[in-house]
Amino acid sequence: MQFLKRLLDFYIQSSIHVGFAVFCLVKITEITAKLHPIPFFSACVFFATILGYNFLKYLEVLRKGNFYSIKYYSIFLVTFFSFIGLFFTFNNLKNTIQIYIVFSGLLVLLYPLLRKFGLIKLFFVSVVVTFITVCIPYANTEFFLQDYEINLIQRFLIVSSFLIPFEIIDSPFDPISLQTIPQKFGINKSKLFGMLLVISFVVLEFLKSNSSLVSFLIGLVTVILIHFSSTNRNKYYTSFWVESVPIFWLILVLVFS
Repeated sequence: MQFLKRLLDFYIQSSIHVGFAVFCLVKITEITAKLHPIPFFSACVFFATILGYNFLKYLEVLRKGNFYSIKYYSIFLVTFFSFIGLFFTFNNLKNTIQIYIVFSGLLVLLYPLLRKFGLIKLFFVSVVVTFITVCIPYANTEFFLQDYEINLIQRFLIVSSFLIPFEIIDSPFDPISLQTIPQKFGINKSKLFGMLLVISFVVLEFLKSNSSLVSFLIGLVTVILIHFSSTNRNKYYTSFWVESVPIFWLILVLVFS
């Protein structure tokens, strides 16, 4: 049992789980919008997400040299292989897609500067994820596709709602100067805000030409996760269960498509 727990911890802490989540968001866009997949792009996003997240999470550890443990060596090994995977997949992308990927990387580098501003930080993350998982997949098309704007707004809304449980759980540990949504408005109002984001996401689904019940189910799951968020929840609540929603979403899309 301890071995399985350590394995799960490593899977989460090495950012493989969040890498799969963002990978799934790309595939959801491709399938639901009936787009031609960009060769190597989704794999490139997977490796880039792991590399980017680990860079942001463990830069301070690397700077201070506090990585003398099997845990950190293993994470750095995953990061190294992700860099190799990113290098290979990136070099197989078209030049225009490469430019978009580089632009996304530059946005990620801005995150440490913006994390001091709670509200801006949350929406900045949503914008970056939306750009990577919706804008770039659509960039492979040579003509305007129906529902593009709706998909764009929906993705921004649902990703923002995914972040609300993180904001709630982290609020006791965040410096008060950050003025995150829970710190500024309280836990209950933060939950209400997150639920309003989800409701807007679901309402927009009915405006699409190919609306799906799957979006309603994902909205329902997200509302439940937001409702049961609290400062007493353990790290697995967000780092595993909330980040599993895109994976569950892709499974539903594959089953019902």
